[in-house]
Amino acid sequence: MTDLTPRREATVGRLVRAAITQFAARGIDATSVEHLCEAAGFSRGAFYSNFASKDDLCIAVAERYRDDVRANLTEAVRALPTGEDITLVAGAALDSFLKVLSPSREMTIALLEIRMRALRSPKLAAHLERINAENRPALVEFVEWLAKCLDISFILPTEHILDLFEALYYYELNRYGKYSIRPLLAPLALSLIRPEDDD
Repeated sequence: MTDLTPRREATVGRLVRAAITQFAARGIDATSVEHLCEAAGFSRGAFYSNFASKDDLCIAVAERYRDDVRANLTEAVRALPTGEDITLVAGAALDSFLKVLSPSREMTIALLEIRMRALRSPKLAAHLERINAENRPALVEFVEWLAKCLDISFILPTEHILDLFEALYYYELNRYGKYSIRPLLAPLALSLIRPEDDD
């Protein structure tokens, strides 16, 4: 979004937060503008002063997520343990990484709803692709920074590793709480490390 006045930024922020909770609870199609305004404590006029449609609000949610990921990855790096125990550091890094990518179940479900909506809307899909492209370098940088700190390399390109772990994480959401795959992620990451005698 373009630069906003502090007051308008606060209004947009409340509508974005309302969208996350309402989209997660109801789904986008079942969430009306009235639901969003009631949850945010605004009138319909406040919504239409800032967004032309729910798709525009979806874009704002995705942009807010992008900004939060960038900011929180920096904090995740600072919080990582130091030492030579690669299992400990890899486990802590993955846990921090997943918390950044999925700060709450509501946010994750809302993003899934937005992705599903984009499958039927080429215009929304194009916006999400742009936002993802803006976010991807920070994620790649985090993984490559971690590999450098641990003095390791992977058998797959960093982009493919990100795709793999993202797919596994979203798969877990579809298991309806039957089990968590998080304990499996650190061993999986370690299995993708290139043997020391390889160039």
